[in-house]
Amino acid sequence: MAYSLDPISDGCYENTSVLINKFDIRDEDVLNRLEQSITSALIAKAFIELPFENVDFSYYKMLHKYVFSDIYDWAGEIRIVNMSKKGTAFCPCDKIEEGGKRIFDGLNERKLLADFSDEDFLDELVNLYCELNYLHPFREGNGRIHRLFLALLAKNAGRTLDFSKVDKDLFMIATIRSVSGDVFLLKDILKEIM
Repeated sequence: MAYSLDPISDGCYENTSVLINKFDIRDEDVLNRLEQSITSALIAKAFIELPFENVDFSYYKMLHKYVFSDIYDWAGEIRIVNMSKKGTAFCPCDKIEEGGKRIFDGLNERKLLADFSDEDFLDELVNLYCELNYLHPFREGNGRIHRLFLALLAKNAGRTLDFSKVDKDLFMIATIRSVSGDVFLLKDILKEIM
């Protein structure tokens, strides 16, 4: 997880960094393995079965609930704590709803990028990636939902995004760089997997 949080209000078991979960697992490694197993299957199922309609911020939250509700009571709900990771501060929790609405209203104004050329689609995808990464609306699982949503968006636009081809370490470097405005590596990676 590796988020920086207020230890008094972070939703973890006392004296741990383990999120309170439906399995009452208090070992972070065990929880991570279980979470990975459950969410991988549900992400694959969501990609195949969930319709891509009425796409707004509520839809994005529904994706999170679909994937994480077996693990966390708060699945699909925006976080109520401020977070940062590896020196990157994410959107303040009291601005998430407003930011999410703005992002998805803009995406719908652009017709979910369905009619864009490959080059314009890629540019929009990079910008959307950066916006959603900053928004970071959930206490956990942001990256997985982020990638699921972008894959669904691409599929809706007649394209494919295969995140399984991404080197995780390189992608993390690209994400960190993108926070300071250097999106070149991120764009190269997304172009390669599209």
